Amino acid sequence: MSNLRTLAGLILVVAATGLCRGGEQPFFEVQDLYEGKENRIPNVVVAADGTVLAFARSGRLMRWSEDGGETFSPAMEVGHDAGGSAIVDTNTGDVMVVESRKGHLWRSKDHGRTWKREAIVVKPNPMGHGGPGNVPVSTTCSESGITLQFGEHKGRLIMPARIQPPKGDNGQEWWPYNYNTAIFSDDGGKTWQTSGPVQSGTGEGTLAEVSSGSIYYNSRSHMSVDHRRQIAWSHNGGEMWVDWQVTTDLLEIGEPFYFKYGTKPSYGCNAGLIRMPSEAADGKDVLLFSAPDNPGKSRHRMTVFMSLDRGITWPVKRLVNEGMSAYSSLAAGPDGTIYLLFERGEKELYDRMALARFNLAWVTGGAE
Repeated sequence: MSNLRTLAGLILVVAATGLCRGGEQPFFEVQDLYEGKENRIPNVVVAADGTVLAFARSGRLMRWSEDGGETFSPAMEVGHDAGGSAIVDTNTGDVMVVESRKGHLWRSKDHGRTWKREAIVVKPNPMGHGGPGNVPVSTTCSESGITLQFGEHKGRLIMPARIQPPKGDNGQEWWPYNYNTAIFSDDGGKTWQTSGPVQSGTGEGTLAEVSSGSIYYNSRSHMSVDHRRQIAWSHNGGEMWVDWQVTTDLLEIGEPFYFKYGTKPSYGCNAGLIRMPSEAADGKDVLLFSAPDNPGKSRHRMTVFMSLDRGITWPVKRLVNEGMSAYSSLAAGPDGTIYLLFERGEKELYDRMALARFNLAWVTGGAE
């Protein structure tokens, strides 16, 4: 049944969208960029000039590519206390690594070659979470941020983030009080507002704007006994998240964690998410999602999923890495090249971090 559904999805893609018109040939390649368990937590973005920036160590290390991801520079340190997650401000071309929990960012005005530290202001949401008090908001381990492209909030910077009371605690007894959120800025990253909550029990989020101006939010779930990820929507530029529900097609891995209160929910995993650039997808809302595809089990089988209905269904998927696979981040250039930076292992999980390069023709060109 799953193969038939995937085949139907492929027919839908080719016939209804024409995404692979023009004789585009599929391509796929993968290379390791970082080695060692200390180089975890991927973030990948494409700068305004096309430079591909691949971050590790929660935004502290970076390698860049000037040739579309074929070759990369040696690793460099963004800053001595850099951390959090990355975002490209398409209004100015600046690239930032934002550490909202500590109240600073590192900014590059030359597409990642040099960086300068800046203090920022992070304002709390109406619950008092996210500001300078004792319940900070953190971008660390979430997907890269985006610049909104549509609607009345066009130009706003927004990043997925999370709240972990009391002070960033990830212990199981605090999972019901953890929740995803976002931070957004209308002044180029100087001031950030913490938004309202996504439902409790979530952590490490991803978001993407669709052409209506609404924002789709997909969350790792620590407490799903059915292994389903959590989703929500914002229709006011990320200020409030509504329409909370579970996904139909995107399921969490399990991992060997036992919830001490008598159930055994999925522990979940960080994931990647993008809307393909309009020029690379004929203006259509083509969403890509990446995560291990091994429901309820261990971190294996890094997979890319595709949605053509704004995240309602994900009928197309393509296996990227059969073996051990964990956190991931997605980006894409206007030429349609897709970049997936993900953790993987051969002897042990997190041995290395790899970059896969491919296009939509490869995603839609085959099924398991």
